[in-house]
Amino acid sequence: MRIIPVLCFMLLGFSSALTQDKVKERGEDIYSIRLVKESVKNPDLALGFSVTEKHINWLGDRVSIALLKIYDADELKDPQNIRNYLPIVRAAFVAPRIVRLVEDRKPKVTMFLLTYLDREVTDANLKAQISDVIQFIEKQTLKE
Repeated sequence: MRIIPVLCFMLLGFSSALTQDKVKERGEDIYSIRLVKESVKNPDLALGFSVTEKHINWLGDRVSIALLKIYDADELKDPQNIRNYLPIVRAAFVAPRIVRLVEDRKPKVTMFLLTYLDREVTDANLKAQISDVIQFIEKQTLKE
């Protein structure tokens, strides 16, 4: 009887590995890196275009994962880059209940990123913007 659960577990693991291989073969962008990269290039345009903004709203914590994959450490804390991606991070948590993946509704990576930036940034205005986004996300995710 104990062998049946073990076999089921092995089948699930095997099927998960196959799915991951198929995702890699098809070149799927599971972290939405292309969307985030394009949105960061021109955040005003991205957030002003309803289709793009809607897709950003569906990402939640995945936005910050994409940012960590897009930027190296120095680029991540570059003030101009922060000004470009901070509105995107905020938009990702406008309505956490519509974020597609349940795990991405909790801003764990996002809060890690924002607190890191808050420690690293010296510009007072930028620090205030980061704090505002932190407070906004905390408020939005407390509702969930």
